[in-house]
Amino acid sequence: MEAITLPLRALIDPVGAIPKAVSQRRWFIPLLLLALLTALAGGVVASRIDASRVVLPKMQMTGELMKASEREVSEAIQQAERVALVAGIAKGLLLMPLLVLVLAVVLKIAAWLTGRKALFPDLFTVAALTMLPVTVFHAIEVLSALRLELITPAAAASLVPTSLSALVTDAGPKLSRVFTAIDVVNIWAALMMGVGFAAASKWSAWKGALFGLFLYVLFASAFMVGLPGLMPAPGAGGP
Repeated sequence: MEAITLPLRALIDPVGAIPKAVSQRRWFIPLLLLALLTALAGGVVASRIDASRVVLPKMQMTGELMKASEREVSEAIQQAERVALVAGIAKGLLLMPLLVLVLAVVLKIAAWLTGRKALFPDLFTVAALTMLPVTVFHAIEVLSALRLELITPAAAASLVPTSLSALVTDAGPKLSRVFTAIDVVNIWAALMMGVGFAAASKWSAWKGALFGLFLYVLFASAFMVGLPGLMPAPGAGGP
């Protein structure tokens, strides 16, 4: 029973539960919950998405809508719905375990760069525990989606708002990216990652928490603020 309760306790008592979970390498239950709930959320949301709002404008832009029969349009919409369903389920069953593995490798590199000694199985456990806030997010997403009969593609991306950008909607592009990076789930996960990294590398919990936040700031600055700012705006012309 502790194999189930200990990882879940890490959500409310990270300082007390995470070191014990890491030492016992309790990675299976967090990884299983992450995969199943992400797949369930992807499937539930995809089954309620109105794919016609994406398919019809796309067919109109390419000129296919004028030439296609009603049956062909219906088949195109159904095909888009099937693709969305498969992609949503695959995200949980395939992408999330791969993401945990990649995160464990990143933590191993971070341990090497900082001169800390940490075993890879321990860091893999840390990576699985780090994703528990994401699991909670997808559980809430499932409950939110089940309350709706139809979800537009635009609404699907913000079904469960977790970042500051949901509160500040009139910010400019630069500030909007910064507000998106200030995300409750991501920061929660970063703190848990830091505490877990500290347990795996025999560091103090508060230093680990600060290190986890530092790594998240680096990631967010590069991939959520910096790189999107270098991409041309939709409709922008070349030089």
